[in-house]
Amino acid sequence: MSRVKIFLLIVLLITLVGVAGSVVYFGAYAQQVWNQIHEERDDNGDDEKKEKPAITEPFTILILGVDNDGGRLEGRSDVIMLAVIDPKQEQINLLSIPRDTYTYFPTQGRYDKINHAYAYGINTAIKTIEHFVGVPIDYYVTLNFDAFRDFVDLMGGVKINAERDMFHQNSRVTIDIRQGEQILNGEEALFYVRFRRDAEGDFGRMRRQQQMVRALLDQTLNLRTVGSINQILSIIGENVRTDIPFSKVIKLIKQFSNITGDNVNSMTVNGESERINGIWYVMVSEEEQRRVQQEMRRLLGLTEDVKYHSISIEQLN
Repeated sequence: MSRVKIFLLIVLLITLVGVAGSVVYFGAYAQQVWNQIHEERDDNGDDEKKEKPAITEPFTILILGVDNDGGRLEGRSDVIMLAVIDPKQEQINLLSIPRDTYTYFPTQGRYDKINHAYAYGINTAIKTIEHFVGVPIDYYVTLNFDAFRDFVDLMGGVKINAERDMFHQNSRVTIDIRQGEQILNGEEALFYVRFRRDAEGDFGRMRRQQQMVRALLDQTLNLRTVGSINQILSIIGENVRTDIPFSKVIKLIKQFSNITGDNVNSMTVNGESERINGIWYVMVSEEEQRRVQQEMRRLLGLTEDVKYHSISIEQLN
C-alpha cells in the first residue's frame, strides 16, 4: 500500500478512502494537513491518564460520522464504529454500534441513546463508548459526511454491488440505485450507506457501511487522475478532526504494507428494536454486551475483568 493510501486510511478511517500514488505528491502537505485537523483530547481534569499502546501493539480508533451543522463538526453521531488496528497482523477489525443503542452515560449519570453522547462533546462520547465496549479508546476520528461524498466524487465514484433497489427524491436530488454492481457517485454512495428504510433498519445500514469500507479499500487510483491536491487538503481540513499524533501516522506507514478489503473484519453489536414511551431504542442484552466486550479485549490482548452497566427496561420508565 502506498504511503498516500495509508495516510488517508488513518485520516478517513470511516470511509477508508484509498488513493494510490507516490508520497512525492503528498509528503510536502502531510504536516500541514495534520496541523489543521489535529486536536488534543480534553479529559476535563480526568486523573486517569491512559498510556498509549506501543506502535507494534493493537490499538483502538473511535470513528464518528457526523452531519454538517453550519460547517461545524458538532451534533449527534450518525455512524459509530470502533476500529481495532493490529499493525503486526495488518488487520483492521471494525465494530459497528447501532446509533439508537440504549446505554449509560458515565459523565452524565444517566441512560440515553448512544449517539446522543457526542452532543455533549467528544470526551463524553469517548467515555460513554468505552463504558459500553469495556476497552479503552486510544484515538478518535470525527468525519463530516460532506467529506465522504466529496472524496467519492474526487475518486471518480466507487464500485459497489448494491444489495437491493433504493430510491430517493427531493427538491434537490433524485437517487435511483438498482440492485447489482455499479459505480456510485458521492451523493449516491452517501445515500447507500445511510439508507435504513427497510425491515433491517440500522442493522442493514451498518452492514452496507462495512461493505463500503471494503469497496473503498480495494479501489486504487493514481493521485494524478483525481485532480488537485489542494482539493484533497480542503476536504480533509474542513471535515475531519482527530487526536492521532502525526508521529503515529508516520510509524504506521512503516508498519502497514499491502492492506486491502480482505484485511478488514466486520463485527456488529446485536440488539432488538423497541418502542418505549414513543421513542425507538436498540436494546442490547447483558449477554450480548458481555460477548462484545470479551471479543474486543481478546483482539487487544487484554485479560482483566470487564465492568459494565447492564440495561433494563425499567430504567426507561
